[in-house]
Amino acid sequence: MPPHRALSSYDVLFTIFEHLEGSEQGWYDYDPSTGDSNDWRARQLGAECRCALARCARVCRAFFYPAVAILWRNVDDLSPIFDLLRTTSWSSKESHARTSATEIPRLAYLSEQAARVLQYAWRVRAVHGPRTLATRSRDTDYDLPAWVRGAQLFRQLRHLRWVQHGAQSTELVQVIPPSLRSLHIVFKTSSGSWSEWTVQRSPSPEELSIRELVRQVAIKAPRLRYLRVTTSGVAKEAWFAALGDFRGLDAFDVLEPIYGEVTTLPLIRPLASLRHLRHLKMRLPQGDMPCVAADAFASLRSLTLDAMFAPLGAIPAFLATISSPQVESVSLLNCECGTVSVHEKLRAMAAIVRSKFSPALREFVLSLRGIGPVHAHPQPLLTTLAPLLEMHDLRDVRISVLQEVAVVAASEHDLQKMSEAWPKASRLHLSCYPSLTCPPLVDLVGAARQCSGLSELILPGIAVTASDMDDILAMRNAQTHGLRSLSLSDAGWHSRIPDPGRLARCLDKIFPAVDWRCPRLASDSWNETIQELVQLRIARLQNGESGC
Repeated sequence: MPPHRALSSYDVLFTIFEHLEGSEQGWYDYDPSTGDSNDWRARQLGAECRCALARCARVCRAFFYPAVAILWRNVDDLSPIFDLLRTTSWSSKESHARTSATEIPRLAYLSEQAARVLQYAWRVRAVHGPRTLATRSRDTDYDLPAWVRGAQLFRQLRHLRWVQHGAQSTELVQVIPPSLRSLHIVFKTSSGSWSEWTVQRSPSPEELSIRELVRQVAIKAPRLRYLRVTTSGVAKEAWFAALGDFRGLDAFDVLEPIYGEVTTLPLIRPLASLRHLRHLKMRLPQGDMPCVAADAFASLRSLTLDAMFAPLGAIPAFLATISSPQVESVSLLNCECGTVSVHEKLRAMAAIVRSKFSPALREFVLSLRGIGPVHAHPQPLLTTLAPLLEMHDLRDVRISVLQEVAVVAASEHDLQKMSEAWPKASRLHLSCYPSLTCPPLVDLVGAARQCSGLSELILPGIAVTASDMDDILAMRNAQTHGLRSLSLSDAGWHSRIPDPGRLARCLDKIFPAVDWRCPRLASDSWNETIQELVQLRIARLQNGESGC
């Protein structure tokens, strides 16, 4: 039986195969420098789609060209292109030594194989980076033939993740086209040359090379909107102070989990001058904030600061430099503070968040670690952060106090206060240790009533009494809630759960849509509660009830 005419149409097949292409957002989801499990799953999904495209290309000639056109849009790295360039037989290279790459397809002497290689290069839109950050083989050569211009060779390239092996390598500058929108540079080396030069000379050859690299990238990619730098501890953040040259930069990310010296202080002034910068992630430096203009960070919308090596008082000082009235998200991570003055500093930080960002702020994240002597009588957390309770438009609030030293503690009715203060919340996290008392079970009913859109909830623990369970089980026509995730940060060890079976029935009645998962190392009572909840949900689904 002859195939349908549609299967011989390039445009029809191309449109069909485009559904196997991942979204452009997928380039940001995967990051080999962190190895996050979510990123790995995103990468695996993309790999499966690419395998499907490769199989389609092997079906027949009609399938080959549209499938390959899409397959070459997303690659792990550019080495396949350079390998093809080196092995391709070109017709009379000498005769077109000065020919522009845009003229090559029109030349009669260009071989069919050469034309195909150039077409592959023109189709590349995103380079996702290698699956591992192992040092590249010495045999890999990224040098272009003298008559091929890299900027025109990858003329549709929009997203590039590049592993920079050595500060003085100029390969990146050769391949960057004007079309580039997003760039992630990962510095990697297996030798000790970086630290050698850094120790012996100042400024080192590495520093001078990286500063020049940044300037060249700004010239080569005038439309760059997203820039991320992973120094891997072999380069210093201060070497990227030429950020002011990226006048159209929308997002800058130099945040990474390293324990080296924080040298971001020289970046603050050039970053503050960028008129279009909306998203910023960086490690907060020590020392006094530099003087900036009154309209600094005028367009900022999201801010993530890692304050592990900065005093808590540096956070309000940095926030005070922001003039943007559109900040929607503030994340303050790994804040370290002495136990003696923590309450005053936390309140000052919360006060400036309220005064500067209250109209637009929707997301607030705070993780706190105490240092110093154990505080005998830590104050309740929400009492310390009282100014935040006046920001009633918050949708996402995540507060975590790590367990090294008790600096602040949860109190009995924190959940009630949170649900009353933030009725529009879709996510509430309160992970706090030690807890003076855990939220009572009845407050979960109140939270369900107050926050109808809540989908994710983490509590420090739960306090269950027989009377509370009796009241919930006796309720008729109880309003169910669409909560999808509920967990206890103490895994049940400090919670009071006298009857896991009855607690399971109460939770299943209030939150029938939760996807219950038992955490590792959970207490016996909480583990038994989760197991009973799973059985109740299975029974409900077998009876044809959705639960919500």
